[in-house]
Amino acid sequence: MPHLTVNGIQIYYEEVGSGEPLVLINGLAFPLDLWFAQIEELSRDFRVIALDNRGIGRSDKPDEEYSIALLASDTAGLLRSLGIEKAHIAGLSMGGFIAQEMAIAYPSLVHQLVLIATGLGGAEALASAKPFWDAVQTAIRGKSAQDIYRIDLTLMTAPDFPRKHPEIFERAVALRMKNVQPLYAFLRQQAACLRFDNNARAHNIFQPTLIVLGKEDPLFPIAWADSFHAALPHAKMIVYEDCGHAVHLEKPGRLSKDIREFLKTDRQTI
Repeated sequence: MPHLTVNGIQIYYEEVGSGEPLVLINGLAFPLDLWFAQIEELSRDFRVIALDNRGIGRSDKPDEEYSIALLASDTAGLLRSLGIEKAHIAGLSMGGFIAQEMAIAYPSLVHQLVLIATGLGGAEALASAKPFWDAVQTAIRGKSAQDIYRIDLTLMTAPDFPRKHPEIFERAVALRMKNVQPLYAFLRQQAACLRFDNNARAHNIFQPTLIVLGKEDPLFPIAWADSFHAALPHAKMIVYEDCGHAVHLEKPGRLSKDIREFLKTDRQTI
C-alpha cells in the first residue's frame, strides 16, 4: 500500500498510467476509490495520481483542526515527494476547494484545473446547501454506516440514479464501507469546508480551468453557475443534464471524455 509522510501524517495514494501528471482530489467523506471510472479511463493518457485526503480512507485521520489550506498543503507535499514539478489538478466538491487553494497558494505546481460539482464557498453558498444538509441529517439519524452512505448518495444524486444505475450505486456504497470514516474525521473535514471562502481571491486563479456542474446538484445549485464562471477569468463551463452532485459516478464516461479533451486541447483554440 503506497503511503508517503506529508505534514507529519501518512497520506495514502494510488498512481496509474504514464504521461502528464493528473491529480484527482475527492470531496467530503469520499475516498479516492470513488474515482474508479476516471482512474481506469484517464490513465490511458495521463499519469493519474489519486489520494485519500487526511481524515478519509487509508490516510491518517488526526483529531485536530483541518482547513482547506492544510489539505492543499498535503496534496502539494505529496506531489513534491513524488518529484512532480507541475500537474493538472481535478477536484470534486471539497476537492474543488482544495484545487482552487492549490492554484493560488502553489501556482507553479498547477498546470490546468478541473473543478467538478463545486463552487467558491462563503455564506451564500452555505445557505444554498442548507436544505440538503437538513434533509440528510433528518434521514440518517440512528442509521448504520451503510444506510447513511446509501441515503446521502441517494439524496445528492439526480432522481432515480440508484434505480437507473444500481451497479454503480452499489459499488460506491461498498467502496465507502471498506474504510468507514469516523464521525470526528467527517466533522473535521466538514468544518474545513464551512470555513472556506474563495470569493475575494478567485480572480487570482490564472490557470486554464474547466468547470463541470450537474444541473440538479443540491449542494451547489445551478443558480450559482454563472457567477462562479464569471469569477474565474480563464474558465470554460459545462453543465450536465440529469446529474446531481456525484458527477464522477453519475456521468463517468462523459466526465472522463470532457477532462481528456480539455487537458489535451491547445489553449489558444479556446
